[in-house]
Amino acid sequence: MISSKWEYLEILRVCLKNHERAEDILLEYEQHLTDLLEEICTSQGISEIEAMEHVITRLGPPKDMAALYSEELTVTASKTKWIFFFGNFFFFAAGLILTLFYHSIPSPTVKQLWFFLTSIPFLLIFLYLFYWLLLGYEVGKEFGLGGKKLLKRTFYIAVAPNLFLMVTVVFHIIPPSVFAPLLTSEFTVVCIICTILLYPISILGFCYGTTKSI
Repeated sequence: MISSKWEYLEILRVCLKNHERAEDILLEYEQHLTDLLEEICTSQGISEIEAMEHVITRLGPPKDMAALYSEELTVTASKTKWIFFFGNFFFFAAGLILTLFYHSIPSPTVKQLWFFLTSIPFLLIFLYLFYWLLLGYEVGKEFGLGGKKLLKRTFYIAVAPNLFLMVTVVFHIIPPSVFAPLLTSEFTVVCIICTILLYPISILGFCYGTTKSI
């Protein structure tokens, strides 16, 4: 029988030993248990040992709580990773499709869209960098400091198509003229530098997100 808050937390600690947010969860539960025990002891005039029976009935045993957190982490982390992967892939695919349409379909609308987008390259870069800042922020806010591994996995998976395209263009497997007038030599260098900066920018967002983590 669990007779104290600390015994409950210690069992929960053992059950969460492989959880990325174990310390955050324990801190949250410590405060929650303190408030709940105080409420039960005051309202019913019983000792902490007796109150713990009510707490376990209400919250469930530590092993059950740990299992719920582990399941939630797996589902939420996977969902977050794939949302950002497909978000990045959407930008990647939309650019490729527009390029193909521009070179193969004699449509005034496609040409207008192409020349409009190629006229604002630095705005597009800014928006794309902001996307990665948002990625880091959301992971930090949702998972706290324990989400850094998830951020790395998400980053490496999501950025893979970008790196593949960049390599094919830099080594002229795909002629840079395909992306004219956007892809000048100077702009290619800017793109390489910005790609290098993507991870630091996502880490910056992550660090800020952790300050908002609940």
